[in-house]
Amino acid sequence: MKKYKVYLFDFDGTLFDTSLALKMVFKESYKELGGPRELYKTTFIDKIEETVNGEESISLTRGFSETMEFFNYVKKSNISIGIVTSNNSNHVKDILTHFDIDPSLLKVIIGNVEAPTPKPDPEPINVALNKLNIKDNLHEVVYVGDSKNDCLSAINAGIDYCFLDRDGRGHYKEKSIKNLMELFS
Repeated sequence: MKKYKVYLFDFDGTLFDTSLALKMVFKESYKELGGPRELYKTTFIDKIEETVNGEESISLTRGFSETMEFFNYVKKSNISIGIVTSNNSNHVKDILTHFDIDPSLLKVIIGNVEAPTPKPDPEPINVALNKLNIKDNLHEVVYVGDSKNDCLSAINAGIDYCFLDRDGRGHYKEKSIKNLMELFS
């Protein structure tokens, strides 16, 4: 795998398994739908915000088999990493802290507040690149994610991508890995 100066990562499904937490968040949020139709969207989104930041959501989040090894390697190797996610950046920091990972290990954490336009739009990655003051040498940056939209967002931002394909059913075989540690082998 090519070595990069900066590694940007998706969060949900890439660094952490948040599937159980997200199921709970949406289940609880759907319970709020029952009032007048015009309140549905606001109530639902408000309930998602409230529930996703709760202790139950954080406790349902799991690291993948290599997550802690990955963060220990990054810490020891002084590799520049950041997170670009559709999740809330404060929630991401809470999860990192829950797993005893210092959020300051990351050069940037961009979430849906900092970049509200979702992937595959390049905006989230471009916000990260701007915060990192990267205008040139885009070939030295890679975005690692587990979805087609992650890869398309990287392509649209003009940087390289790597598809994390844990189950081997992905779309991007030529630029895929099955585990985060393969980035450094």
